[in-house]
Amino acid sequence: MITLRGREYGTAAELAHRLGGDVTERMIVNWRRRDGLECHHVGRTVYSPLDQAATIEAAKRHAARGRPRQLDQTLVSAA
Repeated sequence: MITLRGREYGTAAELAHRLGGDVTERMIVNWRRRDGLECHHVGRTVYSPLDQAATIEAAKRHAARGRPRQLDQTLVSAA
């Protein structure tokens, strides 16, 4: 992870690690392509902002489509 102007940026692997166990590198790449997650190329490495990735992840987690996320299943079983 790198910090630039008070904002954290990371590679797909770093973002997936920070966002939780059920977020994969492939999901991050798809968010760049489909959902407009910013990407900045430094050489061959691509960095994206953590805060924007977290916003997209939260929106996806609360969406009605798709399979239930692990986090959602944990919250339901705890209630």
